Amino acid sequence: MSGNEVFELESGTGWSRGLGNMVRSGLARWFKTKTWWIQCLIWGGTAAIIFIALAFNRYQPPVADLLMISFIFLGLFPAVGVVIIMQDAIVGEKREGTASWVLSKPLTRPAFVLSKVIANSVGILVTMIIVPCCIAFAIISFIHRSSLASLGILGAIGVIFISHFFFLTMTLMLGTIFNNRGPVIGIPLAILFLQQNIIALLPSLRFVLPWNLVVPIDTTNPLVLSLMMRTPVQSGHLTILLIIILECILFILIGLWRFNREEF
Repeated sequence: MSGNEVFELESGTGWSRGLGNMVRSGLARWFKTKTWWIQCLIWGGTAAIIFIALAFNRYQPPVADLLMISFIFLGLFPAVGVVIIMQDAIVGEKREGTASWVLSKPLTRPAFVLSKVIANSVGILVTMIIVPCCIAFAIISFIHRSSLASLGILGAIGVIFISHFFFLTMTLMLGTIFNNRGPVIGIPLAILFLQQNIIALLPSLRFVLPWNLVVPIDTTNPLVLSLMMRTPVQSGHLTILLIIILECILFILIGLWRFNREEF
């Protein structure tokens, strides 16, 4: 199990016993290996190529159009990477036997699951959201010779993270339910790519899927664009955001409940 060198003897009682050690181990997998710069290179490099190409285009789209392009890219495609990374967070540990080995140490099962959420959330936030967002927004500012609002940027990063966190927690939950990678990676990817079709069939599902957080529906701008352009945020957007956050919490709770029933 990589990252074991960061384990330290730690005393404690209760559900959080061993959480600190596991979080440090998880962060070491991200930031003390090549993982962090590979992810930064993939997503930051792709963002740079897309927006530099737009910068040298004879027709320069308006700021709103460039932001929409950036949100569609940053809000959808890295989610594929999130699912791929998270498919092994639980299933890989169970199949390789490292989960049973680690749980033989002073570590609770809730701490094991939550450490996966915390460490991977930090790694994904930094390498797959903050870095490419900063590159994209910097190039957009350069193209139009204007600065974007700092609060708008922070709000956009937060909304994009919530959108990815939906798939992070869903994949983790499925990893506690299934022992094979197929459904763990297949179900979230199917939902990710079929969101638009699902919402077209059942419009009420726009409130339970993160699509409109980052992608427009009909004439309705996504929440992230409203924050960046400092236009009024619709009440429906806030409803979607709240429901997505509650769903993420539900996925984590289901994952904790199911992992506690796992036999090793």
